[in-house]
Amino acid sequence: MKINWQIGLTVLISLGAFLLISSGMSYYTLNNLKQAEVEKMRKTLMAERKNQLRDVVQNAYSVFETAKYYEPAQQAISNMRFGEDNGNYFYIVDPTGMFWVNPAYPEMVGAVHKDLQDARGVRYIDQIITQAFIRGEGFMQYHENKPGSAAPSEKLVHFKYYRPWNWVLCASIFIDDIDAIVDAHEADIDKTMTEQIRLFLMLGILAMAVTAFLSMMFFRGSLVLPIQRLTDAVGKMANGDLDVEINIRSNQEINHLIGAIERMQDSFKIAYRRLKKHVDMSKAVNEKELKILARETDFDSGPRLALKKVG
Repeated sequence: MKINWQIGLTVLISLGAFLLISSGMSYYTLNNLKQAEVEKMRKTLMAERKNQLRDVVQNAYSVFETAKYYEPAQQAISNMRFGEDNGNYFYIVDPTGMFWVNPAYPEMVGAVHKDLQDARGVRYIDQIITQAFIRGEGFMQYHENKPGSAAPSEKLVHFKYYRPWNWVLCASIFIDDIDAIVDAHEADIDKTMTEQIRLFLMLGILAMAVTAFLSMMFFRGSLVLPIQRLTDAVGKMANGDLDVEINIRSNQEINHLIGAIERMQDSFKIAYRRLKKHVDMSKAVNEKELKILARETDFDSGPRLALKKVG
Protein backbone atom coordinates (compact mmCIF):
# COMPACT_ATOMS: atom_id res chain seq x y z
CA MET A 1 0.00 0.00 0.00
CA LYS A 2 1.35 3.43 -0.94
CA ILE A 3 2.27 5.68 1.92
CA ASN A 4 -0.25 8.37 0.92
CA TRP A 5 -3.03 5.76 1.07
CA GLN A 6 -1.74 4.60 4.44
CA ILE A 7 -1.77 8.18 5.68
CA GLY A 8 -5.27 8.74 4.28
CA LEU A 9 -6.52 5.54 5.89
CA THR A 10 -4.94 6.52 9.21
CA VAL A 11 -6.56 9.96 9.06
CA LEU A 12 -9.90 8.37 8.11
CA ILE A 13 -9.79 5.89 11.01
CA SER A 14 -8.79 8.61 13.48
CA LEU A 15 -11.55 10.94 12.32
CA GLY A 16 -14.02 8.05 12.34
CA ALA A 17 -13.17 7.24 15.95
CA PHE A 18 -13.48 10.92 16.84
CA LEU A 19 -16.83 11.11 15.06
CA LEU A 20 -18.18 8.05 16.90
CA ILE A 21 -17.05 9.39 20.27
CA SER A 22 -18.49 12.83 19.49
CA SER A 23 -21.77 11.29 18.35
CA GLY A 24 -22.00 9.21 21.52
CA MET A 25 -21.29 12.20 23.73
CA SER A 26 -23.78 14.34 21.77
CA TYR A 27 -26.47 11.69 22.12
CA TYR A 28 -25.78 11.36 25.84
CA THR A 29 -25.97 15.13 26.33
CA LEU A 30 -29.09 15.54 24.19
CA ASN A 31 -30.77 12.62 25.95
CA ASN A 32 -30.08 14.19 29.35
CA LEU A 33 -31.48 17.50 28.09
CA LYS A 34 -34.51 15.66 26.75
CA GLN A 35 -35.15 13.96 30.08
CA ALA A 36 -34.82 17.30 31.88
CA GLU A 37 -37.20 18.94 29.38
CA VAL A 38 -39.74 16.12 29.70
CA GLU A 39 -39.60 16.21 33.48
CA LYS A 40 -39.95 20.00 33.47
CA MET A 41 -42.97 19.77 31.17
CA ARG A 42 -44.56 17.10 33.37
CA LYS A 43 -44.09 19.25 36.47
CA THR A 44 -45.44 22.31 34.66
CA LEU A 45 -48.58 20.50 33.52
CA MET A 46 -49.10 19.04 36.99
CA ALA A 47 -48.69 22.49 38.53
CA GLU A 48 -51.29 23.85 36.09
CA ARG A 49 -53.77 21.14 37.07
CA LYS A 50 -53.16 21.77 40.76
CA ASN A 51 -53.72 25.50 40.29
CA GLN A 52 -56.89 24.75 38.37
CA LEU A 53 -58.22 22.55 41.17
CA ARG A 54 -57.12 25.01 43.83
CA ASP A 55 -59.04 27.81 42.12
CA VAL A 56 -62.29 25.87 41.65
CA VAL A 57 -62.16 24.51 45.21
CA GLN A 58 -61.63 28.02 46.53
CA ASN A 59 -64.64 29.24 44.54
CA ALA A 60 -66.79 26.43 45.91
CA TYR A 61 -65.39 26.99 49.40
CA SER A 62 -66.75 30.55 49.33
CA VAL A 63 -70.27 29.04 49.27
CA PHE A 64 -69.68 27.72 52.80
CA GLU A 65 -68.65 31.16 53.99
CA THR A 66 -71.78 32.81 52.62
CA ALA A 67 -74.38 30.10 53.34
CA LYS A 68 -76.17 30.05 56.67
CA TYR A 69 -77.39 26.44 56.62
CA TYR A 70 -76.29 23.02 55.34
CA GLU A 71 -79.06 22.49 52.85
CA PRO A 72 -78.48 25.54 50.60
CA ALA A 73 -74.74 24.86 50.62
CA GLN A 74 -75.30 21.18 49.73
CA GLN A 75 -77.60 22.11 46.86
CA ALA A 76 -75.25 24.79 45.52
CA ILE A 77 -72.17 22.54 45.63
CA SER A 78 -74.11 19.65 44.08
CA ASN A 79 -75.08 21.82 41.10
CA MET A 80 -71.58 23.23 40.49
CA ARG A 81 -69.49 21.85 37.60
CA PHE A 82 -66.09 22.68 36.15
CA GLY A 83 -63.60 21.51 33.59
CA GLU A 84 -64.00 20.37 29.99
CA ASP A 85 -67.69 20.13 29.02
CA ASN A 86 -68.46 20.76 32.70
CA GLY A 87 -67.77 17.10 33.29
CA ASN A 88 -66.18 17.47 36.73
CA TYR A 89 -68.00 17.85 40.03
CA PHE A 90 -67.44 18.35 43.78
CA TYR A 91 -68.09 15.95 46.62
CA ILE A 92 -68.14 16.44 50.38
CA VAL A 93 -67.33 13.98 53.20
CA ASP A 94 -67.14 14.34 56.96
CA PRO A 95 -64.67 12.73 59.44
CA THR A 96 -66.78 9.60 59.67
CA GLY A 97 -66.56 9.07 55.90
CA MET A 98 -70.19 9.93 55.25
CA PHE A 99 -70.90 11.63 51.93
CA TRP A 100 -72.88 14.87 52.10
CA VAL A 101 -72.55 15.65 48.38
CA ASN A 102 -71.80 13.33 45.45
CA PRO A 103 -73.62 14.24 42.21
CA ALA A 104 -72.08 11.30 40.30
CA TYR A 105 -73.29 8.74 42.84
CA PRO A 106 -76.30 10.24 44.68
CA GLU A 107 -77.06 6.87 46.29
CA MET A 108 -73.86 7.29 48.35
CA VAL A 109 -75.09 10.51 49.99
CA GLY A 110 -75.93 9.95 53.67
CA ALA A 111 -73.95 6.70 53.78
CA VAL A 112 -70.51 6.09 55.30
CA HIS A 113 -67.85 5.01 52.78
CA LYS A 114 -64.64 5.65 54.64
CA ASP A 115 -63.22 2.33 53.45
CA LEU A 116 -63.92 3.11 49.80
CA GLN A 117 -61.03 1.93 47.61
CA ASP A 118 -59.85 3.06 44.23
CA ALA A 119 -59.12 0.80 41.23
CA ARG A 120 -55.82 -0.25 42.79
CA GLY A 121 -57.08 -0.92 46.28
CA VAL A 122 -56.04 2.39 47.90
CA ARG A 123 -58.43 3.65 50.61
CA TYR A 124 -58.39 7.14 49.23
CA ILE A 125 -61.37 8.54 51.16
CA ASP A 126 -59.76 7.57 54.47
CA GLN A 127 -56.46 9.17 53.34
CA ILE A 128 -58.22 12.37 52.24
CA ILE A 129 -59.97 12.72 55.62
CA THR A 130 -56.75 12.02 57.55
CA GLN A 131 -54.68 14.52 55.55
CA ALA A 132 -57.43 17.17 55.66
CA PHE A 133 -57.51 17.08 59.47
CA ILE A 134 -53.71 17.18 59.66
CA ARG A 135 -52.92 19.82 57.02
CA GLY A 136 -56.22 21.54 56.36
CA GLU A 137 -55.90 21.12 52.61
CA GLY A 138 -53.74 19.31 50.08
CA PHE A 139 -53.51 17.09 47.01
CA MET A 140 -53.60 13.35 46.47
CA GLN A 141 -53.61 11.00 43.50
CA TYR A 142 -55.66 7.86 43.09
CA HIS A 143 -56.97 5.71 40.23
CA GLU A 144 -60.49 5.43 38.91
CA ASN A 145 -62.05 4.02 35.76
CA LYS A 146 -63.20 6.58 33.25
CA PRO A 147 -66.79 6.20 32.01
CA GLY A 148 -66.79 3.57 29.29
CA SER A 149 -63.22 2.46 30.03
CA ALA A 150 -62.13 -0.76 31.74
CA ALA A 151 -58.60 0.48 32.46
CA PRO A 152 -58.03 2.66 35.54
CA SER A 153 -56.77 6.20 34.96
CA GLU A 154 -54.88 8.46 37.33
CA LYS A 155 -56.86 11.15 39.07
CA LEU A 156 -55.75 14.20 41.03
CA VAL A 157 -57.90 15.41 43.92
CA HIS A 158 -57.66 18.66 45.89
CA PHE A 159 -59.33 18.69 49.30
CA LYS A 160 -59.96 21.47 51.83
CA TYR A 161 -61.33 21.20 55.34
CA TYR A 162 -64.15 23.47 56.50
CA ARG A 163 -63.96 23.40 60.27
CA PRO A 164 -67.30 25.09 61.22
CA TRP A 165 -69.34 22.27 59.62
CA ASN A 166 -66.66 19.58 59.89
CA TRP A 167 -66.76 19.04 56.13
CA VAL A 168 -64.05 18.15 53.64
CA LEU A 169 -64.64 19.66 50.20
CA CYS A 170 -63.07 17.69 47.33
CA ALA A 171 -62.65 18.19 43.59
CA SER A 172 -60.83 15.85 41.24
CA ILE A 173 -59.78 15.61 37.59
CA PHE A 174 -58.23 12.90 35.45
CA ILE A 175 -54.59 13.59 34.68
CA ASP A 176 -53.79 10.69 32.37
CA ASP A 177 -53.75 13.21 29.49
CA ILE A 178 -50.55 14.61 31.00
CA ASP A 179 -48.76 11.38 30.14
CA ALA A 180 -50.15 11.54 26.59
CA ILE A 181 -49.02 15.15 26.16
CA VAL A 182 -45.60 14.42 27.62
CA ASP A 183 -45.19 11.25 25.54
CA ALA A 184 -46.08 13.17 22.36
CA HIS A 185 -43.61 15.91 23.26
CA GLU A 186 -40.94 13.32 24.03
CA ALA A 187 -41.58 11.66 20.65
CA ASP A 188 -41.11 15.04 18.94
CA ILE A 189 -37.85 15.57 20.81
CA ASP A 190 -36.67 12.06 19.87
CA LYS A 191 -37.47 12.77 16.23
CA THR A 192 -35.58 16.07 16.35
CA MET A 193 -32.64 14.40 18.11
CA THR A 194 -32.54 11.65 15.50
CA GLU A 195 -32.56 14.18 12.67
CA GLN A 196 -29.84 16.25 14.31
CA ILE A 197 -27.62 13.24 14.96
CA ARG A 198 -28.21 11.97 11.40
CA LEU A 199 -27.26 15.40 10.02
CA PHE A 200 -24.23 15.52 12.32
CA LEU A 201 -23.11 12.10 11.11
CA MET A 202 -23.61 13.00 7.45
CA LEU A 203 -21.64 16.22 7.82
CA GLY A 204 -19.02 14.36 9.86
CA ILE A 205 -18.63 11.67 7.20
CA LEU A 206 -18.37 14.33 4.50
CA ALA A 207 -15.77 16.20 6.56
CA MET A 208 -13.88 12.93 7.10
CA ALA A 209 -13.80 12.20 3.36
CA VAL A 210 -12.69 15.73 2.46
CA THR A 211 -10.06 15.79 5.21
CA ALA A 212 -8.70 12.38 4.23
CA PHE A 213 -8.54 13.40 0.55
CA LEU A 214 -6.82 16.71 1.34
CA SER A 215 -4.41 14.92 3.69
CA MET A 216 -3.55 12.43 0.97
CA MET A 217 -2.97 15.25 -1.53
CA PHE A 218 -0.89 17.22 0.96
CA PHE A 219 1.30 14.32 1.99
CA ARG A 220 1.56 13.18 -1.62
CA GLY A 221 3.00 16.55 -2.59
CA SER A 222 5.12 17.13 0.50
CA LEU A 223 6.24 13.59 1.31
CA VAL A 224 5.40 10.85 -1.18
CA LEU A 225 6.48 12.53 -4.44
CA PRO A 226 9.72 13.94 -2.98
CA ILE A 227 10.61 10.48 -1.61
CA GLN A 228 9.79 8.85 -4.95
CA ARG A 229 11.93 11.39 -6.86
CA LEU A 230 14.70 11.02 -4.29
CA THR A 231 14.53 7.22 -4.66
CA ASP A 232 14.82 7.56 -8.45
CA ALA A 233 17.83 9.86 -8.07
CA VAL A 234 19.57 7.47 -5.64
CA GLY A 235 18.84 4.60 -8.06
CA LYS A 236 20.56 6.50 -10.88
CA MET A 237 23.50 7.20 -8.59
CA ALA A 238 23.71 3.50 -7.78
CA ASN A 239 23.82 2.78 -11.53
CA GLY A 240 26.79 5.11 -11.93
CA ASP A 241 25.17 8.42 -12.83
CA LEU A 242 26.79 10.54 -10.15
CA ASP A 243 25.96 13.77 -11.97
CA VAL A 244 22.20 13.36 -11.59
CA GLU A 245 20.56 16.53 -10.28
CA ILE A 246 18.61 16.26 -7.04
CA ASN A 247 16.40 19.31 -7.48
CA ILE A 248 13.85 18.40 -4.78
CA ARG A 249 12.47 20.57 -1.98
CA SER A 250 9.96 19.52 0.65
CA ASN A 251 9.44 19.86 4.38
CA GLN A 252 12.28 20.31 6.83
CA GLU A 253 12.86 16.63 7.54
CA ILE A 254 12.92 15.65 3.84
CA ASN A 255 15.19 18.60 3.08
CA HIS A 256 17.65 17.33 5.71
CA LEU A 257 17.59 13.91 4.04
CA ILE A 258 18.09 15.49 0.60
CA GLY A 259 21.01 17.54 1.94
CA ALA A 260 22.64 14.42 3.36
CA ILE A 261 22.25 12.57 0.04
CA GLU A 262 23.65 15.56 -1.87
CA ARG A 263 26.69 15.58 0.42
CA MET A 264 27.02 11.84 -0.11
CA GLN A 265 26.81 12.45 -3.87
CA ASP A 266 29.58 15.03 -3.68
CA SER A 267 31.69 12.58 -1.67
CA PHE A 268 31.07 9.90 -4.29
CA LYS A 269 32.09 12.32 -7.06
CA ILE A 270 35.33 13.21 -5.28
CA ALA A 271 36.06 9.57 -4.56
CA TYR A 272 35.28 8.68 -8.17
CA ARG A 273 37.58 11.41 -9.53
CA ARG A 274 40.38 10.32 -7.23
CA LEU A 275 39.90 6.70 -8.20
CA LYS A 276 39.80 7.60 -11.91
CA LYS A 277 42.93 9.69 -11.56
CA HIS A 278 44.67 6.84 -9.76
CA VAL A 279 43.55 4.39 -12.45
CA ASP A 280 44.72 6.73 -15.22
CA MET A 281 48.06 7.18 -13.51
CA SER A 282 48.40 3.44 -13.04
CA LYS A 283 47.52 2.88 -16.65
CA ALA A 284 50.10 5.44 -17.82
CA VAL A 285 52.77 3.88 -15.63
CA ASN A 286 51.94 0.44 -16.95
CA GLU A 287 52.10 1.63 -20.53
CA LYS A 288 55.48 3.30 -19.88
CA GLU A 289 56.82 0.17 -18.25
CA LEU A 290 55.66 -1.91 -21.19
CA LYS A 291 57.43 0.40 -23.64
CA ILE A 292 60.67 0.20 -21.64
CA LEU A 293 60.35 -3.55 -21.47
CA ALA A 294 59.80 -3.69 -25.22
CA ARG A 295 62.94 -1.61 -25.92
CA GLU A 296 64.99 -3.78 -23.59
CA THR A 297 63.72 -6.83 -25.39
CA ASP A 298 64.70 -5.39 -28.77
CA PHE A 299 68.17 -4.46 -27.45
CA ASP A 300 68.85 -7.96 -26.18
CA SER A 301 67.65 -9.70 -29.34
CA GLY A 302 70.01 -7.73 -31.74
CA PRO A 303 73.43 -9.25 -30.71
CA ARG A 304 71.91 -12.72 -30.57
CA LEU A 305 70.89 -12.52 -34.18
CA ALA A 306 74.39 -11.31 -35.26
CA LEU A 307 76.11 -14.19 -33.53
CA LYS A 308 73.74 -16.60 -35.10
CA LYS A 309 74.65 -15.39 -38.55
CA VAL A 310 78.45 -15.62 -37.90
CA GLY A 311 78.09 -19.09 -36.61
